[in-house]
Amino acid sequence: MGTVGLVAYQSLYRKYRPQRFDELVGQEHVTTALRNAVRDERVAHAYLFSGPRGTGKTTTARILAKALNCTNLGPEGEPCGECENCTAIAAGRFLDLFELDAASNRGIDNIRDVIESSTLGMGAAARTKVYVLDEVHMLTDPAANALLKTLEETPSHVVFVLATTNPEKVLPTIRSRTQHFEFTLLSVDQLVQRLGDLCSREGVQADPEALEVIAAAGAGSARDAESLLDQVLAHETGPLEAEAVAALFGGAPFPLRVRILEAIAGEDSPGALVALGELLEAGHEPRRAAEDLLATARDAFLLTAGAGRVRVDAPEAEQERLRELGLALGNAALVRVIETLGQAVTDMRGTEAADPRLVLEVALVRLSRRDAGPPLQTVVERIERLERAIAGGDAPVPSRTPPTTASPTSSPSPSAAPSGGTPSPRRTLGALRAEAAEAAEAAEAAEAPEEVADLEPEAPPVASEPESDPIPEPDAPTTPLDLDDVIVAWGSILPELPVATRSAVQNAQPLRVDDDVVVFGVPPSVIEAAKPRFKKEAETIRAALAHRLGRTVRFNLEPADEFALSGGQPPAVGAMPSAPPPEPPSDPVEPFSDDSPEMEEIADIDLSQNTDVPDGAPTTVSMLEQELGATVVEEVPRGAGS
Repeated sequence: MGTVGLVAYQSLYRKYRPQRFDELVGQEHVTTALRNAVRDERVAHAYLFSGPRGTGKTTTARILAKALNCTNLGPEGEPCGECENCTAIAAGRFLDLFELDAASNRGIDNIRDVIESSTLGMGAAARTKVYVLDEVHMLTDPAANALLKTLEETPSHVVFVLATTNPEKVLPTIRSRTQHFEFTLLSVDQLVQRLGDLCSREGVQADPEALEVIAAAGAGSARDAESLLDQVLAHETGPLEAEAVAALFGGAPFPLRVRILEAIAGEDSPGALVALGELLEAGHEPRRAAEDLLATARDAFLLTAGAGRVRVDAPEAEQERLRELGLALGNAALVRVIETLGQAVTDMRGTEAADPRLVLEVALVRLSRRDAGPPLQTVVERIERLERAIAGGDAPVPSRTPPTTASPTSSPSPSAAPSGGTPSPRRTLGALRAEAAEAAEAAEAAEAPEEVADLEPEAPPVASEPESDPIPEPDAPTTPLDLDDVIVAWGSILPELPVATRSAVQNAQPLRVDDDVVVFGVPPSVIEAAKPRFKKEAETIRAALAHRLGRTVRFNLEPADEFALSGGQPPAVGAMPSAPPPEPPSDPVEPFSDDSPEMEEIADIDLSQNTDVPDGAPTTVSMLEQELGATVVEEVPRGAGS
């Protein structure tokens, strides 16, 4: 009985491996430099190729070996691919091309063999001996140090090509002795072009959208994309279609992904869970579904935040729908979606995630219920929606948050539309601006929640007065002032006064209230100095007291012995006198007013003029001695008295 011989299948990435520099895709910055170096005979003794997997590092090293040993080199440094050396290198039987996998041959003995063989001669047909060390960062420290000396003094007929996916782990001394070329990932367009060329060589018809799906799954790696194409060709016998290719790779269908995100935008938790259920019942794994949702939200964010200037690898129809989704959600909400889904993906990959589906469901409910998010983030999203609605002249998307109860003072606008009608644009924008103002106040409260409880309630505004003048008129009917209220108000406004005013009036304390006149007690020693300052700052003090008391008051000064300074310590602000207040003097100081003669005299004073201090008047030195309880002496220079 005879046996049937089986022909071994060769994968596409091996069958169609580039054999020339111009056949490499996406690495023109590397191939141009190497081709010029070969043409001008300026080849370095060592190269370091780094980059992600499947970007052509080893293939480029073999093409370089061809160019260095080609007997019929082209004028631009391209190997002919037809001479004996080129065909031997392509077939893997060229004796002077050594390839070593440093991941499995990483010891000092393996490198010692390389070093010893590099000093030997080469075949009669060879022109350069080439050593390709793949994954060189896996070498042990002794092996790397042994290789270092050889790289520094490489024989003239030897060229080393080191390849790695992690150049940071290569010794800096080795990197400094090589020419370093970085290989980059390929774009989707470059991969689609490469896959289309392979399909035409294989005689396979493929839709461009199907090739885009394969290229996107390849994630920039040419070898990975070609391997995926191999997988598709093994599964499909007819033309390649996008739906069949997408189903083969297990990715979540785009319509279902968008349905979930649109439910989040509409704050529809049941809709999001139903769409997720359909996705999982179709056989899609929760972790992969979360990753696909994250990628979709990222594309929508780029289309919205990038204003169409950032490239997104998706068909035009999908981009248009993602752009509408991004506008419906807004940048702030999209950022929260990306952060929440990213955290869900991390949680589902953890060992403690008992039910990955539950993790994803909870994340979707949190996203679709705006009130379940962080308070500040929720307010920011609300403001952003209102701003977009105001800019577009349209009403915002209705929120699930209960409407705010109208204040008792609010009244219906005369421009409001009747029931069942459409409100006018002016009314709609006004309502939106009011809601935006409320949202801004809520944002401030969310940023500093602890300070809100400490705020002192302000006096209620009087309905008959405009908002710009909350102080009532002096003759308005009010209840008698209470001394305790005045003391509390004085203690609260004193720290807020200007420094110059506060330093002059800080020794005055409310003594009593005569109708609407507040009588301040001042120590007798400083009353003469306090009177001019009180007169000059009368309006500032009156306005501060009126703001706290809710009414306009007048004030007067009189000497009070119980407030006399002792020991240099001023009385505490708001302290009650320890003795009954004395009777008013026979010649009390008249209350200050704006039209009093004293105020007119103060306004006419030229502060730039110097005046003599009258005899017996308190001076700065005497006031310091009384307030601080100390003696001011003259500073005597050291050595003056000796």
